[in-house]
Amino acid sequence: MQKTTLYILFWPLLLGIISIVYFFGLMTGLPVLVMILMLSGSLAPLRYSLHKIATEDKPLTLLPLALLLLVISLVGQKFVLLSEKHGVWDTWAMWNMHAKYLMDSQHWATLFKNTTATHTDYPLLLPANIAFFSRLSGDMLITSYAFHLIITICIPVVIFLQTHNRNILFAAIGLFWLSTNDYFLGIAAYQLADNLIGFLLLCAMICADNATADKRYISLSTAMFGLCMWTKNEGILLSALFIAFYYKPLLQKQNVKYSIIGIALPLIALLVFKLAYAPSNDIVSAQGGHTIQKLLSAQRYDVVYAALKKLVLDNYYTLTCLVALHLLIRIIMKRMPDRRVLFILAVCLSYFIVYIITPQDLEWHLFTSLNRLVHQLIPVTTYALIMVYADTINFRFRTAFAANP
Repeated sequence: MQKTTLYILFWPLLLGIISIVYFFGLMTGLPVLVMILMLSGSLAPLRYSLHKIATEDKPLTLLPLALLLLVISLVGQKFVLLSEKHGVWDTWAMWNMHAKYLMDSQHWATLFKNTTATHTDYPLLLPANIAFFSRLSGDMLITSYAFHLIITICIPVVIFLQTHNRNILFAAIGLFWLSTNDYFLGIAAYQLADNLIGFLLLCAMICADNATADKRYISLSTAMFGLCMWTKNEGILLSALFIAFYYKPLLQKQNVKYSIIGIALPLIALLVFKLAYAPSNDIVSAQGGHTIQKLLSAQRYDVVYAALKKLVLDNYYTLTCLVALHLLIRIIMKRMPDRRVLFILAVCLSYFIVYIITPQDLEWHLFTSLNRLVHQLIPVTTYALIMVYADTINFRFRTAFAANP
């Protein structure tokens, strides 16, 4: 892993620690000043731990650095143009509304009495951070905007840093596709948790891919998908699938302790939140005898498939074709598809089944959430495809176009 990437990983880890400390601080009635002191005390040990992890200390040459600076400016400009002042409906009616409750240290738990269309069963990584930084800045509007802008910039930057030494051409194409795609950036500008989920999942996959270089990357990987669980309910599904596909590095006897160290804190926070405060999830609690009928309904499969097909072909046609081409190449070569691609397809299938059994009106549920669930997978899909095709088509541009001339 590039050292710069490891420094960027400090940011989501810090967000996780802030949200968990803030949550437990609210539970125990700690003053915000005490929380700040606790967080300040955790920075040095966290930075020291990251500094000890093995990295590739290869400084960026002029071309990659210029590409990154250009992309940062492009994303910043696009984000301004595509953002709404208060975000979309879900932003101010759920995520920032939850944060407003959490800013009130005396009555924050009244949040969970509101169970109508506000999803107070959602975990707290995003609203706890918005609440914490808003209390420091005094302005939730700017805090929310800046939070999501930083996450959006980090996604293409991290992917490029991890892939440009493999193949700078493919890395640059992925970099500019992510930073100029209005549909992807438009959903990122919604200021919802789905962009954060996509970033955390990307970080988890990158860390897992580097586990052979240093076992401590296993802790980072499990911490990242643990924070996915602490961000949204579907993070639990994503984490279960991630463990299933990366069980060898994560669950080997000599590596289990590293996995536990990484996931322990977000898992404890999630269990406390779910058992002590959160109402039951509407999809899970509504399952019963009619679930089998829904699973056997061909019409529901047709509706979900049509919606998914239209979404990906209208907005992510290139990625869809590249995934299909990879599968075709592997079939011809009589080899298993890349594990990362199989993981992405497994997540798509799982989300597909969730829509089949949803208790909500199916078309309404697809209309209001499908684009955001697919958005969660775009960062890891872009990263996986660059890695796959860098290995499949093994060439590099030399001299002026080389990452390391």
